[in-house]
Amino acid sequence: MKFLLQITTALLFILFLRADCTALEDPVGPYEVFSKYYNAIGGLKKIKAENAIYLEGRITFDGLDGTYKLWSGRPLHYRSEENFGIINLTTGDNGQFSWMVDTNGKIQIQRDEETLKRRKIAKYFENFEHLNSDSEIFTLTLEGVEKIKETDCYVIKTINTINDDICLDYFSTIDFYLIKSIIKQPDIQIHTLFSDYRDINGVKHSFYEEAEIVPRDKKKIIQLSRYDINIKVNPSLFEPPEEDVRDYQFLKDESSEDIPFLFVENNIFIPLTINDERRYWLLDNGASMSVIDYDYASSLGLKPEGRIKGFGIEKTFELSFVKLPPFQVEGLQFNTQTIFSFQGLSDRFYEPDVVGILGYDFLSRFVTRIDYSNQNISFYDPETFIYNGKGCVLDTPLLKDRTFNIMMTVDEKYSGKWRLDLGAFDVSFHFSFANKNNFQDMQGIDRVSTSLGGKHFERTLQFKTIQLGDFTITDPLISIPYEKGSGSSSGSESIGNIGNSLLCHFVIYLDYERQQIIIEKGRDFNKSFPIDKSGLQIGPADNGFPEIVFVSPDSPAAEAGFLAGDIIKSINNIDIKYNPSIVTLQKLLRERAGTEYTFRVLRDGQTEKIKLTLQDLF
Repeated sequence: MKFLLQITTALLFILFLRADCTALEDPVGPYEVFSKYYNAIGGLKKIKAENAIYLEGRITFDGLDGTYKLWSGRPLHYRSEENFGIINLTTGDNGQFSWMVDTNGKIQIQRDEETLKRRKIAKYFENFEHLNSDSEIFTLTLEGVEKIKETDCYVIKTINTINDDICLDYFSTIDFYLIKSIIKQPDIQIHTLFSDYRDINGVKHSFYEEAEIVPRDKKKIIQLSRYDINIKVNPSLFEPPEEDVRDYQFLKDESSEDIPFLFVENNIFIPLTINDERRYWLLDNGASMSVIDYDYASSLGLKPEGRIKGFGIEKTFELSFVKLPPFQVEGLQFNTQTIFSFQGLSDRFYEPDVVGILGYDFLSRFVTRIDYSNQNISFYDPETFIYNGKGCVLDTPLLKDRTFNIMMTVDEKYSGKWRLDLGAFDVSFHFSFANKNNFQDMQGIDRVSTSLGGKHFERTLQFKTIQLGDFTITDPLISIPYEKGSGSSSGSESIGNIGNSLLCHFVIYLDYERQQIIIEKGRDFNKSFPIDKSGLQIGPADNGFPEIVFVSPDSPAAEAGFLAGDIIKSINNIDIKYNPSIVTLQKLLRERAGTEYTFRVLRDGQTEKIKLTLQDLF
């Protein structure tokens, strides 16, 4: 589940989608169209004279309304402030690097590869390199004429030699004003309409922008009320805050070490205390903001505010916000934070009883050490932390969604950047990469997975090796999604997710301050962890009994005759009421091949007896 999306004016030109266009009747070139556009809005001389700009107005983002301010200057300096009351987001660029401050005050310096490339492209646009027909950076083509809201528009396609982003600009054939832009990045498309052009010192500027972000199903509207040209700006405005947020305290020394956690079904759960009540929360660095169950938040007297769309692995979903009161994790005291609220979060987990997710805004404060084999976690102050171990230190710049991006290779062939995701059950390829390499044609075991966005189908395949840093894991299982979806698995800036089925072989350190991951061999590095040998997936039915929720085709369970919807009443003549734990039943299905069980299930009001023999599925 991952929510993070912003559109900054400084990068708005950067980049796709191929349009359905009619053929041109008059010979006109893309550079001529751009030239007429600049002449129509005031001329290049006046445009180039706009060296410092201040904008302000109203902004709507999904279900949030707020204020918008932007300062910009050349070369590539900007500061954007979006304030929605319950949350706010400040982003900027000082000409050397991009940065952002989230709603809880955490600073992130953006130095991932794609951001660096897009900054470089933005600088070329600032210098109007796109008007150079001999440019080694940009290539412009006239795609034809398309109607946008009853207006015929010339469609100019811009590609570049720095990255794969593409831009389509739609200029009116009548007055040559820019009517629409479609920007395509590997993970998203941004469709923006421009209108309400007003004259500011002889240059016409759009005061209304309406953007749709697909497939994220998000909408952003900016209505300007002020547009000042060549203002005096203090250069410090473009710098990130001098000091990072310090909204927590260690209760002893400068760390909290060896805190026990539950490791259940490849998920990490740690105890968190609010108002003297101790409950379990899932640890998930893939969550851009922590999340609390809506009903649990209500029981604490917290009032949800606002509405926004988040996205998980496959789909988008609705979120609201709450002010979480001070809370404690062993050895740590946290101040109030703003986090997400989600209706039905607790229902997504079988065991243990979970009321929240601890995400980026918790983990980013520390260097976090996770020892999977010993099932303990430690938190260190990044200002004093020094690593003296013998592990592999990996430079992993944070992506725009605030996750770590790690180089990893599968079968010595499939290499690329992967997102580290503590909230992911297993390792999975993203749809685009899997589709490109025809992984869907490989034999594997089908399964259904559940995230905050709901259920999605995937297939688990076995590969030969995974190479991560200096370490090699043999016979790894990797999943692929059936469909592209609208969540993180639809993207292509990274080729997949690294989840706990791989990480459990290691001891890992997450260092947000230095944007590094450290990996050591864990005690279980060479261990072969038990996997399902049935093809059955079990969940709780409404009556409290375990229910078959999915049967993988051509699996032992399918051959035995199980059907989705079967209610399990007993196993080997032991009534299930004496052991209703879903997790316990799933462990039974991971015993050695050849193990036999006799199930008694309730199907359409009738009792059925089914014999199941476990088999190695890979």
